[in-house]
Amino acid sequence: MAKADTGMEKFPKKVKGEGGLTLTVRPMTHDDFDRVRAFFAALPSADRLFLRHDVTRPEVLARWFANLDYGQKLPLMALDGDKVVGHALLDGEQQGWSPHVAEVRVVVAQAYKQRSVGSLLARELFDIAIARGYEKIMARMMDTQPAAQKMFERMGFVVEARLAGHVKDLQGEQHDLLIMTCKLDDAWARMEELLADISPWALNQ
Repeated sequence: MAKADTGMEKFPKKVKGEGGLTLTVRPMTHDDFDRVRAFFAALPSADRLFLRHDVTRPEVLARWFANLDYGQKLPLMALDGDKVVGHALLDGEQQGWSPHVAEVRVVVAQAYKQRSVGSLLARELFDIAIARGYEKIMARMMDTQPAAQKMFERMGFVVEARLAGHVKDLQGEQHDLLIMTCKLDDAWARMEELLADISPWALNQ
């Protein structure tokens, strides 16, 4: 697999979202603890319910920050000024038979949904994943997250597996796990179509 810094030289970068929104996209650093905690704490309770870990708890978030590794798990943020409005993760820590597969996770602040923030972050992750030699991308979510499923469907993902009662939310309720996948080349082409109207990279030329 490619070096950890592959694709990182372009950050921070300015991108343009829907409605004239201008965002800064860059990796999360150790200095971002308070703003990242504020971002997750401000999510609606329904969104926080489906987080893989309760990162609103300082001790949980501290473990994440203590183990930052851009080579294995690259966290990207979208900021409006100094405020985090979107957070995404490229997780290349697939073991054994799947070194060519990476996972993506995307979370967007309530007030910034429907403004292409999730798509912009995903596009940046796809770009880095291609540069690092990955061939396939996947996303995992609970069956009770239709908005997340719809977002990834727009990016070209399809449900490849459904595992009944496989996961529990932060309140301990069981849910089916959906595994959605897409070939990286196909995801890239789809993102080009989705974001063509807002030309998000014009600010960097």
